[in-house]
Amino acid sequence: MSDSRIPTALYFLMLTLGVLQCARVYPQLPDVMASHFGSNGVANGWESKPFFFVLSAIAVGVSAIVAFLAPRLIASLPNDRINLPNKSYWLSGEHREEAMCFLRAQMIWFGCGLLFVLLYALSQAITANLREVHEFDTANIWYVTGGFLIATMAWTIHLVWHFSKAPQSDSSAR
Repeated sequence: MSDSRIPTALYFLMLTLGVLQCARVYPQLPDVMASHFGSNGVANGWESKPFFFVLSAIAVGVSAIVAFLAPRLIASLPNDRINLPNKSYWLSGEHREEAMCFLRAQMIWFGCGLLFVLLYALSQAITANLREVHEFDTANIWYVTGGFLIATMAWTIHLVWHFSKAPQSDSSAR
């Protein structure tokens, strides 16, 4: 699963749909928006509509850094600065490109998950601002966040498991 085309397409599809949704509802939103909500879902922080969307864009930009910039930075590091199981095998000349392709695809998948959580939270905040009473659906954001944390744990285990396996016959794996 080292092909990064599918997660890249998914990432940009989600991003495009998120931007289109924001553009569609932007004119309907109040000039001052509820931007922070307490644990009970009641708004307790406010900011201007443009600033709300600038901060949202910055948050989404973080997911792009994780998905696309981080793998490039890792690939540009010398082998002694990269920490992987069976590093001598995976970062050897003949396996380094394979390892970096796998890592790139995995980081983009992680970025997709992060983008989903951010877009979901943004969607819920927008929905709250379209209501007469600005209340955030706290139950569902906990489910989404919990699902993301479980997926992150599974992703981490998969990543470590993938790099932990190296052919036993190869002496550079030891």
